[in-house]
Amino acid sequence: MWMPVFGNRKLKDITTTDISEFLTGLDCKPATAKKIKIVFHSILKYAVKQKYIVENPCSGAIWKENTEVEYGKIENVLDLKQAQTLMSLLEEYSCFNTIIKLLLLTGMRSGECLGLRWSSIDFDKGTIFIDRTLSYAENTWYLSTPKTSRSVRTISIDSTAIEMLKKHREEQDKQKEIVGTAWQHPDMVFTSCTGHWYDRSLLNKQFKRFIENHKQELELNHKFTIHGLRHTNAAVLLYAGEDIENISAHLGHASSDITSRVYAHMYAEVKMRMAKTVSGALFEKNKTL
Repeated sequence: MWMPVFGNRKLKDITTTDISEFLTGLDCKPATAKKIKIVFHSILKYAVKQKYIVENPCSGAIWKENTEVEYGKIENVLDLKQAQTLMSLLEEYSCFNTIIKLLLLTGMRSGECLGLRWSSIDFDKGTIFIDRTLSYAENTWYLSTPKTSRSVRTISIDSTAIEMLKKHREEQDKQKEIVGTAWQHPDMVFTSCTGHWYDRSLLNKQFKRFIENHKQELELNHKFTIHGLRHTNAAVLLYAGEDIENISAHLGHASSDITSRVYAHMYAEVKMRMAKTVSGALFEKNKTL
């Protein structure tokens, strides 16, 4: 993809501006452009390590998101009945079950959920402050800041989520007593059974296996990944009539425009249903408000 642009250029001649312009000109979704930058950054990082160049020009690259990209209809989503069935399959306590239920209840990104700290949860107010995400680089898991400034946010949780998290904390405390001082991350909400980071790739594999085992009960005939829990949360809110701006803030999108584009087909269905509701109310005989 970048070979036609940079293939004949000397490494020392590639500038940060060149890379910014290249990324801005890509005809792809912002997330895809970000992945391309990560790969390009890794290549140039190796060049720095080998002393082919002094510094990595990709480090300071910024670009304007392509807002003209078409977002297709999202298939990675559950309908309300499927979501309710999923919740019933997760009734028995386990750390995994708690994570999946919390993702569905809050619409958090999986990295944000695994980056939660107990100090970020206010049980009295019923809120979670999201300001970290679990990331991976150079064979190491670490906490980083979320992808955009709007991703740093406070979300509300109801009594169901509160009781679920309190139960999880009780079970975690029991495990901490067994492990003792070897427990690595005492403030992390979700960890391995020995207190280490909860591996995101492991979580994805566990969820994939869970879905495969319960495909029949969920009546699933399409691929459903862990990110689909976030889409499902948004869909439930949209069909319940929640305002797109509020949903955008809830999900931590960079702007409400992104939310509108990503969930355009759902939003169109909601607006049509609203129009029919108004029409029915105004023209149905003997209808009283």
